[in-house]
Amino acid sequence: MFDDKAATYTPMYGNNPYSNFILRQGRFKTTSDALFRYTFVHYTRSIMPYTDVIIAGAGPAGSTAACVLARRGFSVLVVDRAAFPRPKLCGGLVTWKSVRLLEHLYGLRPADLIDAGVVDTVTDGFALHYRSRCLTQGRFAYPFHLLDRSAFDAFLLDQARAAGVAVRNQCSVHSCDPAGTLHTSHGPMRARFILGADGVNSVVRHGCGVDRRRWKKDLAAAIEIAVPWADSPRRTDRPELFAGVLTAGYGWFFPNRNRAVLGICGLPGHTRNFRQAFLDFLGALGVTDPADFVRRHPLHGHPLPYGNALDRPWAGNTLLVGDAAGLADPLLGEGIFYALLSGWYAAEAIAQALRGGPHPGPVYAGRLARFVGPEMRGAGRLRWLLFGLEKCVSPDALGGYFRLRTGALAEMVHGIRSYDLGRKKNWDF
Repeated sequence: MFDDKAATYTPMYGNNPYSNFILRQGRFKTTSDALFRYTFVHYTRSIMPYTDVIIAGAGPAGSTAACVLARRGFSVLVVDRAAFPRPKLCGGLVTWKSVRLLEHLYGLRPADLIDAGVVDTVTDGFALHYRSRCLTQGRFAYPFHLLDRSAFDAFLLDQARAAGVAVRNQCSVHSCDPAGTLHTSHGPMRARFILGADGVNSVVRHGCGVDRRRWKKDLAAAIEIAVPWADSPRRTDRPELFAGVLTAGYGWFFPNRNRAVLGICGLPGHTRNFRQAFLDFLGALGVTDPADFVRRHPLHGHPLPYGNALDRPWAGNTLLVGDAAGLADPLLGEGIFYALLSGWYAAEAIAQALRGGPHPGPVYAGRLARFVGPEMRGAGRLRWLLFGLEKCVSPDALGGYFRLRTGALAEMVHGIRSYDLGRKKNWDF
């Protein structure tokens, strides 16, 4: 509707399927200018593909959001530049909270994921090292599940397809107008809402006007490599974490069925040469010739959200989820859980808006602030505490601290306790 005095368009979500983004609440000099814009946008939209929601990115966040929305009867299109299943190098560590959320959203138990070939390894063991020295090891009351990310992502996308979601693979996003338009390699596409689930290098986020300097401040660098067990420098049946390999970061060695996944992650402002740091890490693992090892097993580098979660993960009619919103654990970099959770939260907020409710942006951001915000802040504080301890105490003292706090730390990682002062965590699922 138009206000003649201000010549301002007021969005309406329930009655007119286009009205929530026409004119983008813009101000015009006269009502006739606004009406011209209204007519122009209607004409432009008539020659563009149109749906309720377009989701850029078919990873866990995008597929989960798509599945939730489609099951509620909305039209959803998912676009992704890759064809699935696609290669995805990732440690794939899944905690108790992730397993519980998958059961809540999909009705899938761990046994179902194992039968589907999605869960590769199940282990209740752990080990923590300082460089090559073991500080503590043991077993937790609840096991870790390690996923094959390529299989997992394809599996969730198949769930979305089964729910009625349309999928366009090998469709790249070139730019985004947060009012409701994606410009892609298949042409422009419009929707009532857009969901940016296109990862840490999100094109959709760029269109939302996020401050790049603020975004990069806590963006970590990660180097990862997968090696068959025959070439592995060690064997283990449990996830192993390594302190002391970076000034502000850590290393990992995760077992899968047929291979090991190892890597390092940290804030680049605290480490001058990441490649050399990785070679040193390989030496700590027992590799005699790290340079030759890397030649035979190429490195994979990528950025990782590491404490830069967005306070306002939306703009216009566009919401950001998962890595695109910076939603990863600032201590260990766990992203799968927050991808699933944010995809669900965003879908719920959009569904409410499509049925005549309030704008989904504040609703989505508010739910994140309530349930995710305390974990991000608490994990961030704990991260700097642990990095500080590495510098000022001996490995023996550090090992003593971890042995004393093993139970509590494990429950925080699994999401049974909150990173916020270690209190019992009450999720909303």
